[in-house]
Amino acid sequence: MRDRLTLLSDLSENDSEVLGKLASKGRTWIVGGWIRDGLIKEGRRDLDITTELTPEDIIKIFPNSLTHGARYGTVVVRIPGSDSGWEVTTLRTEADYSDGRRPDVVNFGTDIVEDLSRRDFTVNAMAVSYPGGDFIDPFGGLSDLNSKIIRAVGDASDRFSEDGLRILRAYRFVAVSNGWEIEDETKASLGKSLQMLDSVSAERIGMEFRRMLELPGASRSISIMAEQGALQKILPGSCPPENYLPTGKLAVDLAVMFSNGGIPKEEAVLRARKGLKATNTEIQSLELLMNIKPETALVSIGEVRRFHAAIDPSQKEDVLDYLGVIGHDRRGYVDSVERPWGGGRALVDGRVLAEETLLEPGVRLGRLKDFLHRMQIERGLSNSSEILGLISEIDWENGDPLSWPKMAWP
Repeated sequence: MRDRLTLLSDLSENDSEVLGKLASKGRTWIVGGWIRDGLIKEGRRDLDITTELTPEDIIKIFPNSLTHGARYGTVVVRIPGSDSGWEVTTLRTEADYSDGRRPDVVNFGTDIVEDLSRRDFTVNAMAVSYPGGDFIDPFGGLSDLNSKIIRAVGDASDRFSEDGLRILRAYRFVAVSNGWEIEDETKASLGKSLQMLDSVSAERIGMEFRRMLELPGASRSISIMAEQGALQKILPGSCPPENYLPTGKLAVDLAVMFSNGGIPKEEAVLRARKGLKATNTEIQSLELLMNIKPETALVSIGEVRRFHAAIDPSQKEDVLDYLGVIGHDRRGYVDSVERPWGGGRALVDGRVLAEETLLEPGVRLGRLKDFLHRMQIERGLSNSSEILGLISEIDWENGDPLSWPKMAWP
């Protein structure tokens, strides 16, 4: 743990310029995550600033500020010569949160301790004055940071009823590194407040969930969420395997949890879209992964060649990660198989095939071309005459073309 007296040494020249101009007109503090993370390690990080100045005062000092959050007391300060923005919030007190997301009324205040009292967790309720560097910690955040404890500020039920997103933030903070735990009262209130997640948009839930999966202690977070019912709340039917170590890739982790829960592909896709607003790319990967039969996937040279030719490189990694996580590691075998000649492109095109068979353009010709492409890839062929000779292997004149193998994977 770093000495709190050294925190201000992390400020950049531009940080100091913004803080200095604010402090010249009114009391100013650095708050929240910048302090929390700075006590753990040195380095640049997002700077959260609070001040007794009103938004109007701030805008007078920094005329180019972004003001879309001014009604809630927040202005994003911009300075000439920098593309960065500094979020500056006026000290405030708040009334009820009837929508479970934003305060109904915001009143500007003058007391830093009162301002800190409305924050979510003690490790986020610390402040450092500027330029004096006085450390303000009215709720024991430093002690909890040392002990790796997530504890709500004041009454935990009140904090979660004010903003349902804080529930997911609690689980995410556990994942920051191994060893973090949620304090008992806070944890109990989490389990009793899950209905507040109904007030949080699927986009925000998805953002928090992705961020959590990417952190070192995500396994512990997933376990607590499953234990308390939060995982079922946002992703019904999902069931992480015991001691599951998330990959940090949403599609892969969802495929593991939905498959383990026995959820069919179509339902899994629907729940990923509805619960997390998964992107189209994530959905495509999820659909691919849930089509796989793990026991028989990628066990022959021909199939591996087809896998190399048919699947996008990023999706290949998802497939190999997924199979590895569920106990069917194929990475070594897949890497040992030579990639298809010519990058996997078809060596017999529709024009040549039509001349050879006298077939008119249509489904039959298209599916025959697809079949020959598959055979070319699986057998490692590089001669077009040899490939054309394979049409005798199927009844291309009278057979059902929709039954012919396609150039696809799986």
